[in-house]
Amino acid sequence: MHLRTLTKSICAAAMAGAITISASTPVWAAPACWSADLVSAAKLRQLDVMLMVGSLRCRGTAQDYRAAYDRFLLRHRPQLGKANMAILGEMRARLGAVGALQMLDQASVRMANRYGEQAGYGCADLGEVTAALAEGSDEALPKAAAMLVGDDVALDACPVQIAAAVLPARRK
Repeated sequence: MHLRTLTKSICAAAMAGAITISASTPVWAAPACWSADLVSAAKLRQLDVMLMVGSLRCRGTAQDYRAAYDRFLLRHRPQLGKANMAILGEMRARLGAVGALQMLDQASVRMANRYGEQAGYGCADLGEVTAALAEGSDEALPKAAAMLVGDDVALDACPVQIAAAVLPARRK
């Protein structure tokens, strides 16, 4: 699917506020240790980071969409916060409170670095999508995240693997 078609599809769906993911829609092949809630939450977190990094990358250009991103945050802060809490809640049981916070912070930095180094979408496209999502309902976010983030979620390890990496570092 071409980017313009993708952007128009997301914008139209977000504006209509009619996007939902049905229970019959298969979720991509996440590690077996992930719940469907964690996959959805990770995609929302990554969508937020992608739009934020893009807004910073695009500032000072003709396609500066920081105002649209601010509106997006104001409108969807509760849902984005729930996604972050879902990630932390699931990881807290396996990594402890400090480990879960460290994991989310490290994953967010990896996401930001990824989008800072390789701009997958142009400023105009990101601005258009962000503006549409800023006016859309919360139900639009999971579909937008699925389309824009796709299968490339930066929370790319099972909690046990993350714990194994974090715990030795904490002992030092």
